[in-house]
Amino acid sequence: MIGREVKITAEQVGAAAEALQANGVKVTSRALREQMGNIGCLGTISKLWQRKKSATQRQVAAVADLSPVLRRAILDFVGQEVAASSAVLEGEMAEHMQEASDLATENERQLELIDTQSGELEALKEELERERVVAGQARTDLAKAQLRLESLPRLEAAAEQARMDLAKAQFKLEDIPRLEEAAELARAELIEAQLRLEGMGRVEAELAATKVLLEAERDELGEVKAELDEERDLRIKAQQFIVDPIFKKQA
Repeated sequence: MIGREVKITAEQVGAAAEALQANGVKVTSRALREQMGNIGCLGTISKLWQRKKSATQRQVAAVADLSPVLRRAILDFVGQEVAASSAVLEGEMAEHMQEASDLATENERQLELIDTQSGELEALKEELERERVVAGQARTDLAKAQLRLESLPRLEAAAEQARMDLAKAQFKLEDIPRLEEAAELARAELIEAQLRLEGMGRVEAELAATKVLLEAERDELGEVKAELDEERDLRIKAQQFIVDPIFKKQA
């Protein structure tokens, strides 16, 4: 970024003008600027120098308030100085015209400088805006990082629980062969029990059939018993009516 022009004062311009006059150098805005070390703006230097000369002229005008004799002497001296310096004044006019041209060039340079600085200012504003966005993103990232740090104990606890679950799962995986053997044995026992149940079903069916047969035989036995009882009753009655009277007679 191009640096700003150094601010100069009327005292600096006056001191530079006195130094140039002491060395016999014509006082111009460019000469004053070179005498001061090429600092300051030509427009500012010219304005301060014009003020300095105007103040000097006002001091000359104050001579009018002096006595006529002294005033005449001073005016004669001034007239001689003016006549002697008429050619110098014409040269100064040419120099002033050159200074005006230089001032126009300097003004153009200052305008270019202002345009450049305006562009740099806009670029700086854009850079500041980008930095603001980056700073906002950094604050957001920092807040997220703080949240992650705050949740770290919970994550560690969850990781520990996950490790425990994994260990249990590994133990269960190690038990799978034994569980498969136990399942196979259980399936064999289940098949055997099913076979026993099927056999028991057949036995129950046979028992039921046998029970039916036994019930039929019991009914038949009841009928035979009834017939035997009836026959016995008949023998007893026959004995009572036939045999017993015969034995009684013989007796």
